[in-house]
Amino acid sequence: MTYARMASRFITGYDRAMMKQIGAMAVAAGVAAGVLANYPAHGQTPEQQQMWDAQRAQALVEEKARLERLNREREARRADPMGWVRTLDPLTGGGWEFRSVSEDGSWATFTTNHQLKRSGKTVTIWLRQEYAEPQSGDAGKYLSVVQKVQYDCGKQQERPLLVVYYASNNIQGNAQTDEGDVKTTPWNAIIPGTRDESNFLWACATKP
Repeated sequence: MTYARMASRFITGYDRAMMKQIGAMAVAAGVAAGVLANYPAHGQTPEQQQMWDAQRAQALVEEKARLERLNREREARRADPMGWVRTLDPLTGGGWEFRSVSEDGSWATFTTNHQLKRSGKTVTIWLRQEYAEPQSGDAGKYLSVVQKVQYDCGKQQERPLLVVYYASNNIQGNAQTDEGDVKTTPWNAIIPGTRDESNFLWACATKP
């Protein structure tokens, strides 16, 4: 799966995916509680059973608190998406400029004209994507992504040539690189009204 398709799936189904994640964690917590509750107590002393019960209760309390904190953070981002963006490092040394943020504050996009190359109607640029919550993919979990993208301004299509996934925001932490072959990497159509179109219009209008 190409990064463009993978990223699109993250964005368009973000809320639904997060709700599924919360549901899955809740189910997991419930299952764990059930398993612990029915764990054979043969050979355990009353003190050991009491300690086991206390640990189980504490784990459930901590999971409930974590989910409540996560919901509060999401509500705050929905109310003020730019509030979250302002916590990110603009990294102006790399020429990065804020481009857009999702309505729910789940992601933000930055662009740079550093290393921008134009050949006829083809433009190659770097994009940076920041996420408010860890994303999962073939590269594992990540919060920040930079990608080298090539746009065909005449045919209105794009393709990622290089993608670097970072474990932390602001292109920090462990990194994993996924590089495509320029001869075989397919082009993807630019869909109107999407984040990809916004980046495409900016790239095609920007001069080196």
